[in-house]
Amino acid sequence: MDNNSTNNDHGFIGTGTPYFYPDDGTAPFFFGNPVSCKISSSSEEKVRKSRRKDNPGASLDSRTSPNPAQFSISTDTFQPRTWGMAMMGQSAKETVATKSVTDEAAIAVLDGYHQLANEDIDTSKAITVMNGVTPVNPDQYDLKPEMGLLQITDSTAAAAGDALTVSYETRQVTKTVIEGAKVSSFRGKIVIDGKNDVTGENAKLVVPNVSLSVNGDFDWFSDDYNAIEMVGTASVGKGGEAPYSVHLYEANA
Repeated sequence: MDNNSTNNDHGFIGTGTPYFYPDDGTAPFFFGNPVSCKISSSSEEKVRKSRRKDNPGASLDSRTSPNPAQFSISTDTFQPRTWGMAMMGQSAKETVATKSVTDEAAIAVLDGYHQLANEDIDTSKAITVMNGVTPVNPDQYDLKPEMGLLQITDSTAAAAGDALTVSYETRQVTKTVIEGAKVSSFRGKIVIDGKNDVTGENAKLVVPNVSLSVNGDFDWFSDDYNAIEMVGTASVGKGGEAPYSVHLYEANA
């Protein structure tokens, strides 16, 4: 890259892949498809104003102090670890084994649902609903298998409050569970492995020490892709590194 000159007058449009390096010792990971990445700078000015007769309001002295840089990054990727960050929580994978349930006690509900003891019921296996010794036919009840909710839809099969028994099997399911609002912040390092699309030259943004927390809303029913924004103060690195640094690579690097 040449020094400043009219022959080296280029703009900057950035692309890049962000990686987060957690302080807790876990492995670095791909943060997600970046929507935005901003560093906001501001300063405070203190002015000693004149109250003298000849120049009231004039500045006699001034001092400008920079505020710590604020860092923000947004992504529209939702994978387990970014889900966890979006919910300010922890994510973990769980496998729930198949269960075989015989004669589980239930109550006939016609207005609403009875909650069975298990969810994720396997509808490919036999499901038996009994009112005493009388079976309740499948067209006389509504079962929400993923929820484990049972409703009697035919009052000739059972009256509200009748004691029922239900036999079924559950599916084995593997799922990622995010427990939200359990983490106050995510501390670590952010590195953007990027490029200036104007010049084609590689560039990196390194924020060595930042504590990120969510800023904004998550809308489950949004018509558009959700995005999460994480914000924090860019702090001096543990090894004394600058709060942030930009690395501009030569064209042959």
